Amino acid sequence: MRLLNIMLTKARGGDGLMAQHYHEALTAEGFDVLSVGAPGGMLSDMTAGRGFKPLHTRFIHDPIAAMQLAGYTSDFKPDLVIAHGNRAGRLCMMPFIGTRRRTVQVLHTPSFKPHLKDVSAALCVSDKVREGAQAKFPELRVFDVANFSHLRALPVKNATNACPVIGAMGRLHAIKGFDVLLKAAAQLRATGQRFVLKIAGEGPELPALKALAFSLNLDDCVEFCGWADPMSFLAGVDLFVVPSRQESFGLVVIEAMAAGVPVVASDTEGPREVLKAGQFGHLFANEDASALAAAVGSVFANWTSWQSQARVAQSYAIDAFGFDAGRRRLRQTIEALA
Repeated sequence: MRLLNIMLTKARGGDGLMAQHYHEALTAEGFDVLSVGAPGGMLSDMTAGRGFKPLHTRFIHDPIAAMQLAGYTSDFKPDLVIAHGNRAGRLCMMPFIGTRRRTVQVLHTPSFKPHLKDVSAALCVSDKVREGAQAKFPELRVFDVANFSHLRALPVKNATNACPVIGAMGRLHAIKGFDVLLKAAAQLRATGQRFVLKIAGEGPELPALKALAFSLNLDDCVEFCGWADPMSFLAGVDLFVVPSRQESFGLVVIEAMAAGVPVVASDTEGPREVLKAGQFGHLFANEDASALAAAVGSVFANWTSWQSQARVAQSYAIDAFGFDAGRRRLRQTIEALA
C-alpha cells in the first residue's frame, strides 16, 4: 500500500514530530511511504534521501505548490494521503490534485476547518478532539490514534537534587502558558522554597518571558535553555511542569512520564486524558498560578508518594504510548481505511 505523508509547516512542534513518527512507523510496518514537507522542516530533517520530496507553500491554496503536489501524486500514485495540519489538508482538497477522497486528516487540535467535510476520515489524537470533530461533522469517519514516541525509561530518582530542578519544555508561545509558570515560580520562591527552573524551547514569546522573569526577580533561578533533546533534558530535572492554556495531547507529558519524572500539568483536555484525571500526575486549575505553585510545593513536600506514582506512570506511558504500541495502532487504522 502506498501512503503519502504530508506536513507543510516548518516550525518545530508536536505536529512536525508526529509527521516524522508516522513516516518511520508506517515504513517499519511495510508500507511504501513518501513524505512531503517544507524544505528545512522537521520532515526533511529525518527523511531526506529516504522517501522525501520538498514542497514550499507561500500561503494556503498556493497554486504553484498545488501543481507541484499534483506532480508528486501523479508519479507516486498513493492509495491514501495522510495530512498533518490544516494547511496540508486544505491543499490536498484542491480538485485538480486528485487526492480529495483519498485524504485522511490527522487532527492534533480541536480546530475544525470546513475542508474536513470532504476528507475520507480523521485520525484524532484524543477523546476531546474526536468528540469535537463528530459534533461538527457527524458524517465524518473518525478514528482514535493517540500520539506516540520513542520513549526511554530512566531511573526514578530516590531524592531531588540539593537544589530541586523544575523543568518545562515546549514552543515558547502564549498558548503554552509559560508566563503562568513564571508567576507560580515567584509565589513558590516567596514561601522559601529553593529551586532552579529550566525552560527548554524556542519561539516568539522568548523576549517577553525573559522580561517577565526579570520583573519577578527570578533571573538568578530561571534558565532559558533553547531547544534541547527531550530525554537529555528530562534526565536533569526533578519535576516536570506542563502549564499550557490549551493542550490536545502533549508529547512532553508522555516523555516525562516515561523518564520517571513526576508531572504537574494544567487541567486541559490532553494532560487530563493522558494522566487519567490525576491518576498518573497532578492536575492544577488552568491559568491559576497559585494552584500551580501549591502543586509544585506539594510534590517537594511529599516526595516519597510522588516517587511511587512516577514508577506506575512510567510503566503506563511506555505500554500505552511507546513507539511499538503507536505503530501497531497506526497499522490497524490504515488497514481499516484500506
